[in-house]
Amino acid sequence: MNYFYIIIYTIFLNMLFSNNIWENKLLFCLNKEVAPLEVINNKIINNNQLNIALSNYNISSIELWLSGATDDDFDNDIYLNRIYRITIPKNNINIINKIKNTLESIELIHSTEYEYYRKPLYTPNDQYYNNQWFLPDINSNLVWDLWFDNGLIPGNQDVILASVDLGVNWDHPDLRNNLWQNLGEDADGDGRTIEGSGNNWYLDPGDLNGIDDDDWDNNSSTYIDDLIGWDPSGISGMDDNDPNPPNSGGWSHGTHVAGLLSSTTDNSTGIASTAFNCSIMSVKVSTENQQNDIYITDGFDGILYASKAGYFSKGFSIVNNSWGGLGYSQYEQSVINTCFNQYNTIIVCAGGNGGDWNSDWGESNSSHYPSGYDNVVSVCPIGTNNSWNHWATYGPTIDLASPGEGIRSCTGSNSYQSWDGSSMAAPVAASVFGLLKSYNMDWTNEMIQTMVLETANPIIYDINTETYLQGMLGKGKVDALAAITTPLFPKLEYSGEDVFIANDSDGNINPGEQIQLSVILFNNADWGDAINVSVLLESDSNVEILNENVFIGNISSGDVGINIEEPFNILVNPDITDSEISFTLNILSNQNGYIDYNQSFPITLSIEENPIVLGDINFDSLINVLDVVQLVNIILGNTSNEAADLNQDSAINVQDIILLINLILG
Repeated sequence: MNYFYIIIYTIFLNMLFSNNIWENKLLFCLNKEVAPLEVINNKIINNNQLNIALSNYNISSIELWLSGATDDDFDNDIYLNRIYRITIPKNNINIINKIKNTLESIELIHSTEYEYYRKPLYTPNDQYYNNQWFLPDINSNLVWDLWFDNGLIPGNQDVILASVDLGVNWDHPDLRNNLWQNLGEDADGDGRTIEGSGNNWYLDPGDLNGIDDDDWDNNSSTYIDDLIGWDPSGISGMDDNDPNPPNSGGWSHGTHVAGLLSSTTDNSTGIASTAFNCSIMSVKVSTENQQNDIYITDGFDGILYASKAGYFSKGFSIVNNSWGGLGYSQYEQSVINTCFNQYNTIIVCAGGNGGDWNSDWGESNSSHYPSGYDNVVSVCPIGTNNSWNHWATYGPTIDLASPGEGIRSCTGSNSYQSWDGSSMAAPVAASVFGLLKSYNMDWTNEMIQTMVLETANPIIYDINTETYLQGMLGKGKVDALAAITTPLFPKLEYSGEDVFIANDSDGNINPGEQIQLSVILFNNADWGDAINVSVLLESDSNVEILNENVFIGNISSGDVGINIEEPFNILVNPDITDSEISFTLNILSNQNGYIDYNQSFPITLSIEENPIVLGDINFDSLINVLDVVQLVNIILGNTSNEAADLNQDSAINVQDIILLINLILG
């Protein structure tokens, strides 16, 4: 028996390790009614119950998980400023589990979670290219003419693309001109927060006043002098305003990502980017005191900062996360939900490099996070010729495919390298989001996201024909030209139906009846016109749809469409026993080549049993001599029929025949 428990425990530990569990860290969340903790010297001074419970353990630190979270940041009953990290001196999963069990027994605790470790997803290589093959591959070069033809520069500095990563070498000659400058922190009022010339650039000394000048989060102790972004990690875990990474080893990852997001284009230097002239925000989310492997230590703190900074300065932001790992976290999902719902953020994530995430690459459909969370755009990499080369993650959570092999971009020491990975594919796609936003500044994030996803080129499924890949590489390959030049889709909603019942006797749909169904569609006023709308009605219920496809025509923005002139004709099986009929209404419009608008809605209609009409013995809705014949057969055969007992005396006999004949004769 002891061996059995040892085996089970070993399996449990292996499961933890395979899910990227920190063995010396634990997260817990207070109930929303509980005041945030005050911690001094790792002792909780305003919650004696918790302090006593944790005093039995050797704890190195108790700290806020998200240093920038406030009471305004919440997802349902998870308040981000009530999530705390406990760290013990050394890896010991036994102690972590004991602490977890202790906390879960206390009523004021909402929940606990293991903390998963995250790391960048790339593997750099030494392959160089003479040009950036991926830009013409996604038609970026064809889009820029839309600006140049009007004497403008593509992109818009008010569009923020955040590299939430290992930091950005922001003084790189191909990046600094597109660097987001937080003018809310422009203390000296000179219209800039960086200074310099040539290769000598630095934060504006006149703005470094030690004051949170913009104070957009109503917390003057956070984000002090965040002139160009933020570093929630610092050198030893302390927040600071220097998101510049060490200039060594794998620390160029965030710089490489930033170059793909929005390197300065057409400047006779280095590389181009799809977003051309949009802004780069640097958010560094890895502490610098790491050896060998570099882990993402504060990724979700960084997402929250980028979202809030973008929201309060420009009303939105596009946040790129080229990192991740295994293991689902409700807390992480809550951060995503908060940023998406409250701070108007488009969140783009690398889908993963497949295989065992921390060993060799290889195709995989394993869940991967944050790309697997709701409210993100998950991107998988493809190579030249639209090929998916069997080394990346695929699956139902992937939303979009994007070039991710031999991708040249900026690195440290003002240099350039070509790398592979979903880490590259994500910012290549995010740059398209940025350019589309800059072309349509009045569009909502829902419009931007819809148009990028729904105009993606499905050619990848013509090239990659493996059955198991179908539908598992997202909508298709991102296409900048299609996203920007395709007129804004409509947003059609199913608003109700009109039902006509032929030969109806009781006002209800009964078995055996024929119905005519007209559907009402409303096109939201802020969206585009619906062109050549057709609707397809399908059902698995016991009915026959005589005309499944119906053409409605155009529905202008803000108008209503209805197929009242050509309703669906539906025969209900006389033997149906269901109380409801379930339909799926499929809407198709705005077809242009491989691009179209489609939407599906459920429709449910109630079924009532056939009413008993005395005298209608054969249930044909008529009372005539055929019913007399049927009545005689019932009497001779000694069978029963409720409609045949005309005098309701519980006996079917010659008296019922007389009544039926009188009924026929009027």
